[in-house]
Amino acid sequence: MNQRIEKDELINLLPHKGKMFLLSRVTSYDIENFSITVETDVNEDFIFYEEELGGIPNWSTFEVMAQGISALTGIYDRIHNIESKAGCILSVSAFKSDTDVFKVGTTVKATAIEEYRDEVSGIYRYNCAVYVSPSSQDAAVTATVTVMKVEDLESLSGI
Repeated sequence: MNQRIEKDELINLLPHKGKMFLLSRVTSYDIENFSITVETDVNEDFIFYEEELGGIPNWSTFEVMAQGISALTGIYDRIHNIESKAGCILSVSAFKSDTDVFKVGTTVKATAIEEYRDEVSGIYRYNCAVYVSPSSQDAAVTATVTVMKVEDLESLSGI
């Protein structure tokens, strides 16, 4: 089964649009174990691109991780014929990085593996990692990302 999903199809699975859509492709996913691997091609149009770095700072990869989680949710919802809900990042914790920057011209790989699920509250926690290339074996960045599905994202504006 081909699990690769390219950007032109992937953009229909995420609420992110325009410059905030960061993913280039999904390379694999496992709906039963709630895990996903995505890639993003770093270029000068990347919203977090910093000219003086010649790439994107390490901290910006938390959004790539979160969009990977969003892609997994979109895939799951499509397979199960569920109407997708909006989501938001509640926290990024245990962030560790062995690099300061991901240079333009590189393809960054990110993985997310669910470690906690509470469907009643809509809160999910993922162990995430980012690699400097699709073939890298050692994570350059690791973090725990906690997200929440919400009925209405606009209702959070008063918080």
